[in-house]
Amino acid sequence: MGVQGALPPAGGRGVPEKSTFHHPLLRPSLLVAVTYIVLIILITLIHHYNVIHYIHIGTKFSQHDPKGFGGYDGQFYYQLARDPFHAYQFMDDPPYRYQRIIYPLVVRLLSLGQTALIPYMLLLVNCLSSVLSVEIVARLLKKHGMSPWFSLALGFYFGQTSAFIFDTTEPFTYLLVCLGLLLIEEEYLTAATISMGLAVLSRETAILFPIGYTVFYLLRGRWKDMARFVILALLPLPIWYAVLWKIFGSTGLTYAPPFEHIPFGGLFAFLYNPTLFWSLIGLMFVPTIGGWIFAASEILKRHWNKAYLLLIWLLHLVLVTFMAQSSYQEFVSAGRISSGIVLATLLYGWQTRNKTLLWISQYYTLTFAFYAFGVLFTRFVPT
Repeated sequence: MGVQGALPPAGGRGVPEKSTFHHPLLRPSLLVAVTYIVLIILITLIHHYNVIHYIHIGTKFSQHDPKGFGGYDGQFYYQLARDPFHAYQFMDDPPYRYQRIIYPLVVRLLSLGQTALIPYMLLLVNCLSSVLSVEIVARLLKKHGMSPWFSLALGFYFGQTSAFIFDTTEPFTYLLVCLGLLLIEEEYLTAATISMGLAVLSRETAILFPIGYTVFYLLRGRWKDMARFVILALLPLPIWYAVLWKIFGSTGLTYAPPFEHIPFGGLFAFLYNPTLFWSLIGLMFVPTIGGWIFAASEILKRHWNKAYLLLIWLLHLVLVTFMAQSSYQEFVSAGRISSGIVLATLLYGWQTRNKTLLWISQYYTLTFAFYAFGVLFTRFVPT
């Protein structure tokens, strides 16, 4: 059921759409789809991989070999999709891995219980998630009078790309967030909060988006709308933590690496590794510093009409700025953990109709070329 007056009039409502797709096949989402398909084919041919390689199953957990290869996080989502009731036997910290339950359950459902289909479905769900996210963002940009091509920043951010080829949760998570944003625009608030609640159960960092909207309704005294976000978008995560604690005796929260106390302390810890350090400077430090400068200028100019969206953006900037050293030690982890910052930047840009910010956000698009070159022409491991 639609909720009338759920949000103040959107910036693009009543404004003629300045940007249109001139041909149904000439659209950002299709470009992302074709690029991702070409990338996965090239990786497979160049490195002689099959679909199992993208799961990165190590021997340490799958074969219980303490001295074996650790693998990467995709193996845990594979195990959850294969057998959610017994997957804990093949994990480093079961409650921590079970926190992100939605993506593997969706993969299991779409695989129709066929284990052989799961590796293919892990890739397919993430590929489609990235493509559909770009399609939604493109439509929202167009609705607000902005070029839909600005949406490429989300599809080509290296964090989304790495999550796709490493079978992790982020593409599907942010598809759910994008769907929630679309439903908010269409004033279907209950459905929007459910979508965002599922996103939070897919990746906990997605909670930064519903937090911003909860604050918006709180400050305007819209108690019913605020309650929707609290109950349907925010509460599912602590409830799920309670379930995990009941099952495993732990929530898994303490397994996650703590935030650094010094801004970018996790990044600058790698000064001893020039290749990694300078790559991270270009991929992470430069756009984040640029984001801080732009956000600070918005605050100084007292642009408070979209303060709740500015809050969402600032929370993501804080997340990246104080990210743990262990999260920065790999391109894969650094990129996928920070994926939300691109969507937060675009969201603030299209809602405030700030073309300057949207143009600056295209820096994220450039990160794809660097990362794709790395995975194609270097050894394909999580570094």
